[in-house]
Amino acid sequence: MRDFFLININMNKIIDSHCHPYLNKQKDTDEVIVNFFENWGDKMIVIWTDLNTSETSLKLSKKYPWVYSTIWIHPCDIDDLDLENTILKLENLLLQNRNNIVWIWECWLDYYWLEKDEKINTLKWELRDKAINLKKKLQELFFRAQISIAEKYDLPIIIHNRDSKEDIYKILKDTWFKKFIFHCYSEDLEYANRLIELSPECKISFSWIVTFKNAKDIQETAEKIDKKHILAETDAPYLTPTPFRWKEENEPIYTKYIIEQIAYLRAENKDKTYEYIHNNTQSIFWLN
Repeated sequence: MRDFFLININMNKIIDSHCHPYLNKQKDTDEVIVNFFENWGDKMIVIWTDLNTSETSLKLSKKYPWVYSTIWIHPCDIDDLDLENTILKLENLLLQNRNNIVWIWECWLDYYWLEKDEKINTLKWELRDKAINLKKKLQELFFRAQISIAEKYDLPIIIHNRDSKEDIYKILKDTWFKKFIFHCYSEDLEYANRLIELSPECKISFSWIVTFKNAKDIQETAEKIDKKHILAETDAPYLTPTPFRWKEENEPIYTKYIIEQIAYLRAENKDKTYEYIHNNTQSIFWLN
């Protein structure tokens, strides 16, 4: 009976396109993963937080055939990294784990934390500006280097943007790189349309932010862009849904509520929304 039930809700199977289940502090990692797959979960894309957590992520993807890993470098952790050696390490990890890594490089520009850097804020004003600009340039160098690797292996990339949208757009336009996913989208419809014009195959991934009452720009984007561009993610354990905030951490299982919010905004049949978001995710991540 249980197998028959699962077959009949197959259209509602879910892929969480961006999560960190191993960072959940309230529940065991395996519990979080199993809970997802026992409740209509199909696949999850597990994101590393740095080179050290890559080992944890890869172990999960080898333990569970529906869990996939990605490669990335956090922009706030690159100060002491050698660019050439780090890119070589990432490339070697990719080549050694091609069956488990989902062919994605997450590229970041994150200017939010630069403004809050305690060391930078102790500097005099003119030195502070120079330090911030140097760090922005360093982030850009890593961003472009990762795009080069993605081009070499014909891979898509996930893009993290925080207070850096124009510089990201400039890099994408300069490189003419087309295969990208905008993770945890937090900009307006006009910017989404610019990205889509730049790359008709790009994807826009919506997190729990799309459910917030004051997220009108993001909701308008989810409502009006073509459905072929839409993905859903939790970014778990971060961005816990409002009903559970301050009580528990976010989990991949909550992806379904994001999808249903998108269906509501677009005045669509929920089953259809589940179906095309599932298909979009399968396509961009080249999942079986």
